Amino acid sequence: MHRNVLAPTLAAAALLGTALPLFAQDGLGVARYTDTGELLYPDDLDRWVVMGANLGSDYREDPFDPAAPGTIGVVQMEPAAYDYFLEHGEYADGTMFLLSFFGAERNSDPQLQGFVQGDMRIQEIHLIDKQRFTEGRAFFVYQRPGMTSVEKVADGSECVQCHMAEGDFDGTFTQFYPTIRHLLPE
Repeated sequence: MHRNVLAPTLAAAALLGTALPLFAQDGLGVARYTDTGELLYPDDLDRWVVMGANLGSDYREDPFDPAAPGTIGVVQMEPAAYDYFLEHGEYADGTMFLLSFFGAERNSDPQLQGFVQGDMRIQEIHLIDKQRFTEGRAFFVYQRPGMTSVEKVADGSECVQCHMAEGDFDGTFTQFYPTIRHLLPE
């Protein structure tokens, strides 16, 4: 069963006679693009919902080493997409997930044991939009902090293939997202 988290917002909008900017029938309309189709870097990431995190699950072939675990990955979902998902139990066109990789640091003060997020290394956005993209989704990789826009990864990429084969729900790795995995059918 899905919670209706938008009921108070919908009721307030009806009372005030205003339209909701959250989402439209044809998608969220939150993703912004350049004239050449590059995805603009979102400017409101501090509001995005944390879906899950991982340690050492970055893309590398060598075995996991607990002493040097690689990166800490944090997955976030754009807030209007999250609200839509809670309301409808599916992703709207325009749903964006952000995966940020941070260096894993252990020499921070004060810290007892373990690792904390260090500097940002790389970010990627998984954008689901069956109207805009041939494959129904696209990936955009921001190779370094400060990039303002990037082209989508080419169709047929390993990203799309892996997500469609291994993602538990509509090509997303909800099996690793404690924020929403309990809402999905088993």
